[in-house]
Amino acid sequence: MQASAYFRSDSYHAALDSLEAIARNFEPAAPDDLRTRIIEVLGDLGIWPIDCLTQ
Repeated sequence: MQASAYFRSDSYHAALDSLEAIARNFEPAAPDDLRTRIIEVLGDLGIWPIDCLTQ
């Protein structure tokens, strides 16, 4: 298990607000769009999978 990561409160709450808006406006006919929008919110917060790490 990795150590906890901490983010500025305003960034954290903005990300939560964005995720909530995505959930409220979810369109079942476009599940790929849901995934893309969630990835964008996490990326704005600076959360990326290790696969994105450039060497």
